[in-house]
This record gives sequence, structure tokens and C-alpha cells, in this order.
Amino acid sequence: MQKELQYNQTILRRFAVLDRKNRLGHAYLFAGPPGIGKTETALAIAKLVNCEARREEMFCDACPSCIQVNTGNHPDVFVVSHEGGEPISIEEIRELLSCNKLRSFMGGKKVLILKNIESLTLDGANAFLKTLEEPTAETLILLTTSTLETVLSTIQSRCHVIHFPFFSDHDLAERLNNGHGLDTHHSRVYTYFAQGSLTRARQLKEGRFVDRKNEIIDEFILNRPSDARIKGLLKDEEETKRLFNILLSWVRDAMLAKANVQDGRLVHQDRLDDLSGFVKKYTFEELKNLNGSVVKMGRLVADKLNIKLPLLIIGEQLWRK
Repeated sequence: MQKELQYNQTILRRFAVLDRKNRLGHAYLFAGPPGIGKTETALAIAKLVNCEARREEMFCDACPSCIQVNTGNHPDVFVVSHEGGEPISIEEIRELLSCNKLRSFMGGKKVLILKNIESLTLDGANAFLKTLEEPTAETLILLTTSTLETVLSTIQSRCHVIHFPFFSDHDLAERLNNGHGLDTHHSRVYTYFAQGSLTRARQLKEGRFVDRKNEIIDEFILNRPSDARIKGLLKDEEETKRLFNILLSWVRDAMLAKANVQDGRLVHQDRLDDLSGFVKKYTFEELKNLNGSVVKMGRLVADKLNIKLPLLIIGEQLWRK
């Protein structure tokens, strides 16, 4: 289980030091983009502060306490989780606070984890503020948010805010190579399109993104698609976004290749032969103009406007060669 957790080791070590020195605060707010490991880090901290065979900077991941956290059955670790923007109701907060009033079952710390704290209803937030204002010594509160600016200032002011950065391309590629058995070429694709999120990279892999992006390269970039294919693509918002992102990355690679940049910096390393043939058909100025057309299309995609005409303009720049 430990190897699968996407926790932030730097932040975990910081908590280990604070705990060892008895300087842990009562409430922390983890802020960062989705899929960056905020909840996983919170669960790792729950294991850390309750581990029965703890090493200096890490939990053992094998004692009964750690196993119970891993399986979601620890009597002193409470998680409130809502996905998809569903509100956290006052009833859920009241239930959580009633658990907080009980003594620790296992003699360690009670850990309250609330995901997406920005989803609290106003009544729920007001009820929760009392706990933040009057903490107990044996309770640790860990909150997460992907949009810090939407969290009530009264909650922010009562917490230590911890910012979670994106994974660097190097770190994300290393995790994908070591933990998911991907070769360098494919891990480069997932690293680029996941934009620093390991969770997003996993989702792309599970959705066979490499196969789908290669289909778009074959059907749209290297060949002229049928009218039916274009119409189908325009009806599907997600497919349109995917086309734009792949087009942008392909033209980016073409410009870099034209400038004799090393292959290691290219996204589509699994299609180097096709990319090389594509680049030979264009001058750098033509590739620059093509890139400008794709960027303009991207603005329309972002605004959910009709992209049929700019798509056809891009198509003519691609298919006339």
C-alpha cells in the first residue's frame, strides 16, 4: 500500500519533525491542484501520528494502526469526502463533531480529514468553525482544497495553509517509469498531458490515451479525415479538446524538431519517424503560422464556440502538403 500512495514526502517529513518535537498545530489546510496527492498525504499523516512501530520519519505501514488506516477502518481516523462538487452538509459535520467529542479508541490522535472543504455549506462551515476555534489536544484536523480562493477566510485564518506544488516532469516521469512499467516514450506522453498530476496520468493510462492520440495523428494530422469523422468530432466536446491538445503538442514538436532540438524534449517520441517526415514538408515559418492557427482554435474551444471554420483552415494547412 505504501508504494501506491501518492503522498508528498517533503511535507510528510515536515510533519514528522513537528510531531517529534510536539509542535504540531491543530488544523492544516492543504491547497493544490486536483490529483496532486493532498488526500493521500493526509492519510499518510494519519498513519504517521498513530503508527505503533514508527520509525523516525516514516510510518511502518504494517502495524494494526497503519493497516486500519489503509483499509478505512481506523476508529480514530474520520474522512468526509465529496466528489463532483457535492456540498458537505451540516448533518455530516455534526456527525463528525460528535465523533470528535469521544476519547481516542486506540490511545493516539484522532484525525479528521475533510476533502474539498470549499464544498461546505454555510451552516456546515459555521458549525465547523467552533471546532477550529476550540481544538482538543488529541485531535488533528486536515482539510483539502483545489481552489483556495473559494474557502471561507474564517476557515483559512484558523488553519496553517500548506501549498502542494505540481510534480516536476522529471519526478512524474520517474514515478510512471518505476511504478507503472511504462517505457520512456510513453511516460513522456503521459507526463506532458497530465500537467504535473499523477492521478491524471493514471487516468490517461487507464483510458488508453496513447492509442487514442495516435488515432488522431493518423486520422487527422497525417491524413484528411472524412466529413463524417469531422462532424462526429465537433459534436463531442471532450474529443474536440483532445484534438486541440494533440494538435498543439504535435506542432510544438515539429517546430522543435525543425530547430534541431534533441529528441528527448519531444512529446511524441513514439512517432519520431512520422514527425520527421512531417517536418520535412514545412518551413519553420509555415510551422509557426500553423501553430498560430491552432492557438486561435484553442481560444474558441475554451470559450465553447464553433470551431468548424478554424478547424478546416488548419486542415488545409495540414492536408495540402
